[in-house]
Amino acid sequence: MDDQFVHNYDSYSMFIMNEQSKIRRLYTPFSVLCTETIDEVNIGSTLCVDEIFDDEDDILLYKINGNLYSYKYFIILEY
Repeated sequence: MDDQFVHNYDSYSMFIMNEQSKIRRLYTPFSVLCTETIDEVNIGSTLCVDEIFDDEDDILLYKINGNLYSYKYFIILEY
């Protein structure tokens, strides 16, 4: 039981909680708003998440235009 690792997402979907505390599955592609300039992505840009991954530290990553970015730089726009 100690070695059990539970994902709440896969490459094409994840569970999210909306403002009304309702949980639903969000499927890719979905739109996000960039909250901080990272690499060639400017703050305020609206982008499309194509896939969902995690890194070796279990940090959620979004694949956007072929590049991987941490979820922490984005706000999900549609849910």
